[in-house]
Amino acid sequence: MRRLAAWTASAATGGALAGALAGLLLAPTTGAAAPRSATTTADRPDPGTRHLALNMDAGDRAKAAALGYDLFDVGPDPAEIDALPAGTKAMVWAGNFTCGDFALDIDDFTAAVERLAHNPRVYGWYLSDEPDPQQCPGIAADIRRRADTVHEHAPGQKAFASLTDWSMRPLRPDATHLDLIGLDPYPCRTGRTGCDLDAVDAMVKQADKAGFPRRMMVPVFQTFGQTCTSGDDSWRLPTARQLQSLLDRWHGLVPRPALDISYSWGHQQQWACPTLADADGTDGHPDLQAVMRKHNAARTTPADPGTGAGGNDDGAGDGADGNGGWGAPAVTEDFDGTRLDPAKWVVYDSPDAKVNPRTRAATTVSGGQLHLTGALYDGKDLSGGVASTLDQRYGRWEVRMRADAGAGYSAVALLWPEHFGRPEKAEIDFAEVTDATRRTTGLFTHQGDDDAQAGRTVTADFTRWRTVALDWLPGGLTFWIDGRKVWTYTGPIRPRQTPMGLALQNDQICDRGPGSCRDRTTPAKVVMDVDRVRIWRAPADGSTPSPAPTPTATATGGTPSDETPSDETPAPCAPTPTPTP
Repeated sequence: MRRLAAWTASAATGGALAGALAGLLLAPTTGAAAPRSATTTADRPDPGTRHLALNMDAGDRAKAAALGYDLFDVGPDPAEIDALPAGTKAMVWAGNFTCGDFALDIDDFTAAVERLAHNPRVYGWYLSDEPDPQQCPGIAADIRRRADTVHEHAPGQKAFASLTDWSMRPLRPDATHLDLIGLDPYPCRTGRTGCDLDAVDAMVKQADKAGFPRRMMVPVFQTFGQTCTSGDDSWRLPTARQLQSLLDRWHGLVPRPALDISYSWGHQQQWACPTLADADGTDGHPDLQAVMRKHNAARTTPADPGTGAGGNDDGAGDGADGNGGWGAPAVTEDFDGTRLDPAKWVVYDSPDAKVNPRTRAATTVSGGQLHLTGALYDGKDLSGGVASTLDQRYGRWEVRMRADAGAGYSAVALLWPEHFGRPEKAEIDFAEVTDATRRTTGLFTHQGDDDAQAGRTVTADFTRWRTVALDWLPGGLTFWIDGRKVWTYTGPIRPRQTPMGLALQNDQICDRGPGSCRDRTTPAKVVMDVDRVRIWRAPADGSTPSPAPTPTATATGGTPSDETPSDETPAPCAPTPTPTP
């Protein structure tokens, strides 16, 4: 993010610093990153995810507030902060760009933080804009020193920086003590009619690998083009439909951010024109303001961003829907490399099984993902599966997955007993996507010799990435999709005695009858992809973690249905995992 214009801090009456902030620029380099979000010392209930549009003159703030924007970039000037629209807060700029000098030296920065430490309208401190650790090796330590100053003098305000797609690993949480980061892949480029939304996945994956939990990440939405700039001409303004698709893709990856950003509101001569300020449906521009008004009105309770201070965050990445107080994961799997770790996983190989025949050949790892491929192997219809080696009684399991459409297969994430039938028969399916179109999933719990079961059907498009999760605690079962609580079951049909382990299966289901077999519409290969897995143990002291917050409004596009889950119980899966040691 480059500053549109520099501001100068000077001593004012009573020692206050006064500054004039012209605006922030998320420079549209290939994947320049944006600021991250923070919790606040609020003087009213937290409104949920906050919304920031960068590069805005003070005269446009009231208009932006009417569109739902409630966070504004300002200098460390109490008068400017107090003049913000009612109900909004300030992200205070005091940072540097790349390897440049900081806007305030450390002494002046400390004085500014102390002065604004108890101001309820300060949301956080913007400490650095696209720092490049390769070109300036000391930048991580400089950011950490300022982040520690915020944590020491203004607890509740957040240390925030923007990261681009330069090396992120040296800026990981335990190196910088940042609370929040921003990511800004810009998928809509000139010369292309479509937008490359896979760029969003790629940047989030890069941040995952650098050790940033999803709860720290802030989406940046492309609301600019470059048809009227004097400089770069690599990006174009998205259409309204393309912007909505971008919002949907981000929602699937980071459904409850503390903050999101629209870049850019105002013009920047070299980098951004036209922008969101122009895109109101007039003069040939798409009505992106209407898209963002609807997005901003959908109240979403953010995940707790926690704190990076002192390296308290394990940096493992807790997934899209937060860990809800579970602590550090016992298992963190991102499927790097080309093979599974045998200490973590067992691969199924039972090609002659009458139910769900599977072959080891169907299980592969590449591109940071696990692939389970249903296909004809030497003329025989087979699929694949794996099982976690960790069995435990109670805990939390989280899986990010998708599945190709195709008749004859069912993509499943479930818990299976360590020893089936000893001491009890049990099963919990927290995603069973039998529907050939992958537009619905079944949720089930089974228990007992008579296979008593309870279940629900939830609408969600699993041809796109979904994060499914299960909390299993003594009091009951809670099922999540993309951070949304879709079912809570506290009835008697649930495991009570047996340790359970995670199984991931792309099951061939022809045993259910001809209508469940591969047919002429089925692609040659039907693949279930898994991007990551996280497993948490239940607290050793027997306490109950707080569940992850539940969004209170529907985000548009591709989210699980708001309707009450069906009471109909579709046919459950019969996984019978038979791993070969």
